[in-house]
Amino acid sequence: MSKPEISSPSNYKEHHSKFNYHQVLKVGNRIDISGQGGWNKDIQFTYKTIDEEIEFAFENVEHVLNSVGASWSNVYSVTSYHVGLDRHVTGLFPALFKKYIGDRSPLWTCVGVKELGEPEMHVEIVVTAYTDE
Repeated sequence: MSKPEISSPSNYKEHHSKFNYHQVLKVGNRIDISGQGGWNKDIQFTYKTIDEEIEFAFENVEHVLNSVGASWSNVYSVTSYHVGLDRHVTGLFPALFKKYIGDRSPLWTCVGVKELGEPEMHVEIVVTAYTDE
């Protein structure tokens, strides 16, 4: 059995110290990540629109996956949580799946919620991925 590897990218160190959790768990060839929101690389909310927040969240998923040698191309399951689930939000996700993953479609569960972990958050994305290693 593979030993679990739990970690966070270097720019999440202060976040880890404050909240005491990591961003990614890798066991063998399976990768699970903590929910990623629409913050910038300094973990600040600077988005101007919901669409921009969602794009930041997709970039953060990529960043966390890259920290363990993976990318969106390795993702097979996505769960997204949305405050104020609007049709334009669900329309943007398929376009971003195409941009980040290509023609292969992941599993996707889209959930509307009352609130998320920070008051500025309107979206949070959790993924499961695999590698060939």
